Amino acid sequence: MDSLPQQPGRNYTPHLIETRLHSCKRIRESGWPMRKVLSYYHVKRSSVYRWLRRFDELGEEGLRDRSHKPKTPHPSTISPKAAYKVKCFHDQAGKHNWSSVDIWVKTVSSGFPVSYSTVLRYIKRLDGYKPYETNPKRHCKKYRTPPFPGDKWQMDVKFVPSECRSPKLPGDKSYYQYTVLDEASRKRFLWFADEHSMFESARALGAAIAFFGYAPKVLQTDNGTEFTDRTFARPGGRYAKEGPCLLDALCHRQGIHHKLIRPRTPEHNGKVERSHRIDQERFYRTLSFHSLGDLREQGSRWMKRYNSTPRMALGLMTPDQMEFAKLRELLLTTGEIRCPKLARRLTSSDN
Repeated sequence: MDSLPQQPGRNYTPHLIETRLHSCKRIRESGWPMRKVLSYYHVKRSSVYRWLRRFDELGEEGLRDRSHKPKTPHPSTISPKAAYKVKCFHDQAGKHNWSSVDIWVKTVSSGFPVSYSTVLRYIKRLDGYKPYETNPKRHCKKYRTPPFPGDKWQMDVKFVPSECRSPKLPGDKSYYQYTVLDEASRKRFLWFADEHSMFESARALGAAIAFFGYAPKVLQTDNGTEFTDRTFARPGGRYAKEGPCLLDALCHRQGIHHKLIRPRTPEHNGKVERSHRIDQERFYRTLSFHSLGDLREQGSRWMKRYNSTPRMALGLMTPDQMEFAKLRELLLTTGEIRCPKLARRLTSSDN
């Protein structure tokens, strides 16, 4: 007897009940060895053992097809109420520039404890879903991220789009965002100013040290004139001067090593550059301000929101949570309390 044909048009190819029945009868009644049955009917050994167990218990009735429906709900199944909540947030995502992570956070905050993968799977089935398009540029060399907060900061300047300004502001007035980002935790500090100069860079760095509660070991910037004068103030040159520049002098007083990236390679400061793209997509797209004070106030709220939003790069942890976890790990491994502001929380046994 040859192997019976299989049923086409299915995502799996189960054997017919005749194949199962004859396989079991050959072994139990005709005394065929297992190897001969496997070769003759082209079936697997594990399948034959399973058929034999059911054949011995229930006979031919035990070899019939059974339901493939799971006995318990799949853990990734979303309830109708949670699905409705996700759909509501998804409909508002375009207006508020919410990402899939924001939708998941708001769903959990609304009292529906579902996983991020479940929410993302449901969002993909909704109308209007657009998959995230990644940057086609790739760099084969792996970047070494420091293990603890304060090991290395990245600093850069972003021009505030002129479209965000109120028509009442002078047309020739420009505004700038100074960003300081900790590489280990991705936590950021934003400083807004109406001047693009090294003086504002030094003020931004000083305010960032007060914000974080500690100074970094390394500060990495590009070669712009707002960060350094090494590119043109060479010793013996026309613009040579005595002593370091304003930012280097501040770094020297704080014990910070000021590192410059290779010219014309902004990807070396990729983390802060990537955060600027998030600023453009999520903050500046809907921003409208009428003064520098208003810009700083709205920027402060956006900074708090950014630092309290889960990030995929951090394993769905927020930058604030990652900073605390890394500082606590540093305390447990080396005994160093890098941030005096968090000393009480770090040494508390409740956390």
